[in-house]
Amino acid sequence: MTESERGQGPTDIRNIVTDSTVHYLVQIGVLNGELHLTVPPPPVPPATPLGLAEERLARSLLYQWRAEADAWDMADPEPLAVRWVHSRTALGPGTELGGRGDRVGTMAEALLGLDHRRLLILGGAGAGKTTLAVLLTLELLARRLTRGEDVPVPVVLSLESWDAERVNFHDWLIGRIEEEHPGLPRVDGLHPAGRLVSERRLLPVLDSLDELPEHRRIAVLAALGRQLGQEGGVVLICRSEAYRALVAAQRDVLRVDSAIEALPLDPADVAAYLRQARQPSRAGQWAPLLAELRSEPNSPVSRALSTPLMVWLVRRGYERAPTDPGELVDRTRFATAAQVERHLLDRIVPASFPQLPPGPDRLHPPRQWEAERARVWLSHLARLMSRQGTAELAWWRLFGAPLPRALAVPVLIAVGIALSVLIDLALGLVQDSTDRIFGFGSTLGLSVTMAGAVRMAGRAWFGDDSTTPRRRADPLRFAGALRSAGRNGRLGRAWRLTVVIGGPPVILALGVFQFLAPSAAGLMLVVGLLLPGYLMIVLAAPSDTVDAATPDALLRSERTAVLLTMVVLAPLIAAGIELLGWSRPHPQGSWAGALAAWCGASAMFLLLSPWSRWLLARCSLALADRVPWALMTFLRDAHRAGLLQRTAGTYRFRNLRLQQHLAATAGPGHPGASGGPGTAGIPAPRRTTGVTGPRTGTSPPPASTWRGLTVRREPTSYLLTGRTREVMLAHWGPLGALMALHLVRTTVSGTWDRLESWAPLVGLPAIGLLLMLIRFLPRRRFELHITDTFIAARWGRHACHYEWRDVDEVAVRRVHSRGRDARVHGIHVRPGPGAPVPPARFRGRDGWYLVQPMGVGPSVPPDIEEALADLSGGRWRP
Repeated sequence: MTESERGQGPTDIRNIVTDSTVHYLVQIGVLNGELHLTVPPPPVPPATPLGLAEERLARSLLYQWRAEADAWDMADPEPLAVRWVHSRTALGPGTELGGRGDRVGTMAEALLGLDHRRLLILGGAGAGKTTLAVLLTLELLARRLTRGEDVPVPVVLSLESWDAERVNFHDWLIGRIEEEHPGLPRVDGLHPAGRLVSERRLLPVLDSLDELPEHRRIAVLAALGRQLGQEGGVVLICRSEAYRALVAAQRDVLRVDSAIEALPLDPADVAAYLRQARQPSRAGQWAPLLAELRSEPNSPVSRALSTPLMVWLVRRGYERAPTDPGELVDRTRFATAAQVERHLLDRIVPASFPQLPPGPDRLHPPRQWEAERARVWLSHLARLMSRQGTAELAWWRLFGAPLPRALAVPVLIAVGIALSVLIDLALGLVQDSTDRIFGFGSTLGLSVTMAGAVRMAGRAWFGDDSTTPRRRADPLRFAGALRSAGRNGRLGRAWRLTVVIGGPPVILALGVFQFLAPSAAGLMLVVGLLLPGYLMIVLAAPSDTVDAATPDALLRSERTAVLLTMVVLAPLIAAGIELLGWSRPHPQGSWAGALAAWCGASAMFLLLSPWSRWLLARCSLALADRVPWALMTFLRDAHRAGLLQRTAGTYRFRNLRLQQHLAATAGPGHPGASGGPGTAGIPAPRRTTGVTGPRTGTSPPPASTWRGLTVRREPTSYLLTGRTREVMLAHWGPLGALMALHLVRTTVSGTWDRLESWAPLVGLPAIGLLLMLIRFLPRRRFELHITDTFIAARWGRHACHYEWRDVDEVAVRRVHSRGRDARVHGIHVRPGPGAPVPPARFRGRDGWYLVQPMGVGPSVPPDIEEALADLSGGRWRP
């Protein structure tokens, strides 16, 4: 009945259309009164290059997280109502903020209304913290792209990839945007990530803080508190107990505007949600469980289903017949909530890989996985991730498993010998040669060496870690790939422009000169080294695509890069070697020799590539039945089933609790979280009897010695002196690369049957041991002096001195010498404003300066830590 029929006169009918691009609006019914139609105008396209880059980034993130939300079953018409309340216990008074997980729009509005847009999301394991963060991200992106609101672009990132002791937060954020979205439109010729970060156009959404080791959590919170700035917004996600432990353990924590914490789910809400989600035909099987939830809020199953993770598990585990969810109310089988939770975690893998008959009309039915074997494979992957101390499942890290690493050298030797035999037999057949077997050994060996030099040129240009893949630029778009190579080179800008622009003319001029005045070495240098080296830079250039990479895209890119080097660079190397033979007074070149050279170069590019390591890891683990042969397909299916999530080219288990359950461990280890005597590289000295706490004695305690180090502890000073030896390890990286290169050269060239060919494989490690011995033999002076007025140190010829009045903080951090990571830890100080600037040799990262290198572990012996706590005047950060 309308208002006019009730005698209240005509009414206005108002239609407000939002988030739409309507062309026609049909109003059905009898209109009695005025009709008002309000259609907000579409968002105005950005007028600046930076605005265009920001919009492209927002659209890419929207597509990425929409796909993840679909895989996580977040798109339910009736989502689960998770209640979030304002938390005061984590940070004290703050802006009141709360809401429900099924009404994210109001929470996003409240977040945008905070002064600094800093929000802390807390909750227990499986409480829906990450889900809320993703929903907030999608809401903010929708407001920006469909409503034209001026909101920052939310960027969801895992804190696992940030080493807060080495890298500034803004530098890390810029690096992640450049790595995941390299194709954003350039601003003033540069990637826009730096401008977007500096102008506060991004809102970092940082997850996985509680998954880090304790010492890294402390470093992350301290770095965020110092480096966000006055106007830097952030959304931080952490488990409640882990964050409260951090707040209790340190004095400088991140100041946020508000903190929200998830409440346990109400059993009545869970019953209503499961009733909406179940199939109507299975109402009878679900009835006992729903009745238990409504009538017994303190029963084991009601307490177990208090988190969204467990509700998702029960929904997914019992959604198909003939499963019976009513079994969960059996008190004899499930006397506690923990038993219910373990049962649900056990059921999720079989429920995710059901044995369903394929449709009769499908030509290629989807792959089906046996549930029990799928559980074995996922459990092995979870254990491997736990041993590596990571929550990210990356296909290129599978080579770090014990089995592939143990097989690496034997397989490399066997494959190299097999290739050499096949090459020699094939060339002998086509050439009808009467030479001894492996007659093409010198050509093969030279081609392997030249291919290794070309490969090293590409690595030196980009500064890549050869074990980490990335998407490659399209080589068919040569100009774009060349621009990408110039932008991403590790050298200075002037050198990069010189090489990229001046490389082709120089190579062409040298080539013409060598053909006019032939020189054997010159021809080989131009055709076999310079030109392939230049093309290697182009082929290794990162892709200029906007969308974030996927694991499959990274694998395809690596496979394509290897094949391109074999069909483009290897023939050039072979041509250079053959030109060396034809240019002699008595030409010795032949197409068979060129084929041998191509085989050697191709073997080099293939055997030492990330793709070959991936093949070895996959095949060896599959033979041991620890992963399936079609591993990437299996991971894709697990992602579609909701067991895995996908971010930045890697997979993660949907929840850390699921990874821990599958791994049958308590979770990833915390290396270095607690150190014992000697863990910092300096042996822990023996404590003097009766010296604990503040020193108030009238006579100083006697000195003690331990392994050549003398310890003297007095009420106002601590002195550790003596002579120590150093162990040098940095040279083993280059020596290992040379050993791998020689191993490929020896096996592929067919000289493995000669004893002298294996001499370098013994000589190179001997050289490494000799260098270590030369560094280790001399005993260098070691001194660490801590008093209530200063801290000073000396090791060898280097010494430093810092007054406490000039120091704000003292802590153990990673040592950086002249911008390079020394891969050890040491005591550092952070001078205050106006303090004297120490020499450049002691300069570290983020305003910290080195006092004394201590060792590999991120801790110090107990006596030194006690002295720093007593004498630094509150500046010590454990």
